Amino acid sequence: MLYEIKQDGKNRPMVGARYVERYASELGIAEKTIEDWLATRPDLLFPRERILVVAQSIAGQGMADILALDAQGNLVIVEIKRDWSDRAAVAQLLSYAADLRKVSYERLNAQTKQYPKWPGGELIAEFRKFIDDDTFPPEKLGARQRVFIVAPSSDADLRKIVDWLQDYKVPIQFIPFSLIADEGGSLRFLNIEGTEADVEAFLTSEDEWAGHWIFNTNETYAPGAYKAMFERSVIAIYGYDNGPRNLEGSSKGDKVFAYVNRQGIRAMGIIKDGTVREGKGIFLNEKGQQEPGEYHLSAKWVFLVNEQKAFTNQESTARGYSLPVRTVFGRLKRGRLASEIEHELQRRAS
Repeated sequence: MLYEIKQDGKNRPMVGARYVERYASELGIAEKTIEDWLATRPDLLFPRERILVVAQSIAGQGMADILALDAQGNLVIVEIKRDWSDRAAVAQLLSYAADLRKVSYERLNAQTKQYPKWPGGELIAEFRKFIDDDTFPPEKLGARQRVFIVAPSSDADLRKIVDWLQDYKVPIQFIPFSLIADEGGSLRFLNIEGTEADVEAFLTSEDEWAGHWIFNTNETYAPGAYKAMFERSVIAIYGYDNGPRNLEGSSKGDKVFAYVNRQGIRAMGIIKDGTVREGKGIFLNEKGQQEPGEYHLSAKWVFLVNEQKAFTNQESTARGYSLPVRTVFGRLKRGRLASEIEHELQRRAS
C-alpha cells in the first residue's frame, strides 16, 4: 500500500491519497492491453538495451505475446500473464521457443509483415539499419533465443524451475510487475523494474570476459553529444526511467568502448572509479537548456579515432560476432574480440 505525501503550503508533509496494488482483472484490464503497453515501450522490460519488436500475438494463433530481435539477431520471446503465473507458463513459453527453434528467415519475415505496427519493408533491411550493419546475413536472424515470463506474481514452483533452467544456462528470466490503483479503483501506476541484465549476460561462450565494456552514446535526441563526452572524459546518459542504474556495475580500471550510432566504435577509455554521479552539460535541448536526469561515469579516453577510422559493426560481424550496439552500457564478454578491437583502435589512433 502506498500513500501520497503532499505539502500543506507551509512546507509541512501530510498524508494524501491512498494507493493499493491490484490485479489487472480487478481493474478490468485485459492481458492484451498490458501486452500493447510493453510492445510500445519495450524499454520498460529492457532498460539497458534496445530491442526491435517484430510481432505480437494474434487471436487464434498459438504464439508468444511479443516477439523481438536484440542487436545480435537473437529472438526475444515474451509471454505475459496479467494476474498470476505458475509452472504451466514455463511450459507454454518453452513450447513457443521450441516451435521457433531454427526458424527460417522467410517465416520470420512473413510474420513480421503481419504486425500492424511494422513500418513496412523487408525485415532484414530494417534490422540492418537497427544495428548499423548492411552485411548481417538474414539466415542468422533468430538463430538463438532469449525467453521471458512477465507477470505480477508467481508460485514457488515457477521460480524454482526458472532458477534451475538458469543454472543450466537456459536464457530464461521472470520479470515481475505490479499495478497500483487509487481508492476509486482507477489505475494510477505501473511498477516494473525490467531486467538489469544486458544481452551479453544471457549468452554463453568459452571466450572469457577480459574486462571490456561497450557503451552506446545514444544521441537520438542530442546529435553530437559524444564530442562533449570525449572532451570532458565522461560516459553520459539521460532520460532513463531507472535513472543512473544503466551505468552501474563497472570497477576502477575496467576498459570501455564508445560506440557512436551510424559510425562505429570511436574510442576506448579506462573507468576511473566506477561511481555514477549526477551530471550536466552534455545533453541540452534546442534552446541550450539542460535535459533532466543526466548521469555521468568518469572515464579517461585513451584512444580516439575519427569517423573514417571507426571500428564498425560490419567489421565485427566479419570476425564472426555482431556487437551488442544497442546496449546502453554492458559487458563485451568476447575477450579475444575485445582485445583485437583495442589493438586495432590503438593502431588507427597512432
